[in-house]
Amino acid sequence: MKIALYVISILWIGTGFSLVIYTEKSKEFLQKLYPSDIIRWIALIPLAVGLILVTGAFLYKNIFWLALILGVIVLAKGLYLAFGPSSQLKTLWDWWFIKTGDKTIRLFGLISLVLGVALLSRLS
Repeated sequence: MKIALYVISILWIGTGFSLVIYTEKSKEFLQKLYPSDIIRWIALIPLAVGLILVTGAFLYKNIFWLALILGVIVLAKGLYLAFGPSSQLKTLWDWWFIKTGDKTIRLFGLISLVLGVALLSRLS
């Protein structure tokens, strides 16, 4: 379980770093990686990550609140992607990949980077 938590934190750090430094290339890569026609299947990723975080919160007390809060948020995101209205999901996808400016993407990258570093530091 600890290895999975390390992998999640390192992926968040890597994603955040790439979104901050290589904003446009990262956005293009993510758009190819996650096409809008498989949104329901993409929901499995945050659902799995959320379950790992919530489970890790109860196994490792030094990350309890951080992992629990992040896990619940990620689970909520996964449930929304799995069961949300298709029109809203399409609008969300278009907003993120077409309408969002570089500053907003960098902000999300910084948030991802900080959360990954926080989780990694609490695990060590």
